[in-house]
Amino acid sequence: MSSRIVDRIDLAAYKLAVYFMEDTDLPARYRQLKDPSRRIGKVKEDSDMEKRLKINVRSSRQLIDTMLAKVDENQAWRLINLSPQFKNAINSVTENKDFSDFVDYFILRRDKERCGPDELGGLALLSVASQREVEKRIQA
Repeated sequence: MSSRIVDRIDLAAYKLAVYFMEDTDLPARYRQLKDPSRRIGKVKEDSDMEKRLKINVRSSRQLIDTMLAKVDENQAWRLINLSPQFKNAINSVTENKDFSDFVDYFILRRDKERCGPDELGGLALLSVASQREVEKRIQA
């Protein structure tokens, strides 16, 4: 795998980890992204928040690696980046092909392949976030 692809995966893993963590659980430097007026102190690599973030990034990385191995790459990246594709006007979330395909993938990983609890939790969070993105588009 090229370093460019690895960088893209690492960046996406960080984005997902930060997106799905509560603000109060995020290290200060990530909270500042959401509130620029916030001051950043010295980074303590061994703090509980940093350790939790690293665990969540590792979990997101595994979810992404598995998804890229099992789903069409372009579609996987749309799902990972929370940007489902819209080819036609739709009236319900289930009419969106990316979302429906993701639900099928979720069921496959959960019921047939029996993925681990970390991946299952990540897929659940990604499913809800994807659904919200589709709903925003329907309401627009």
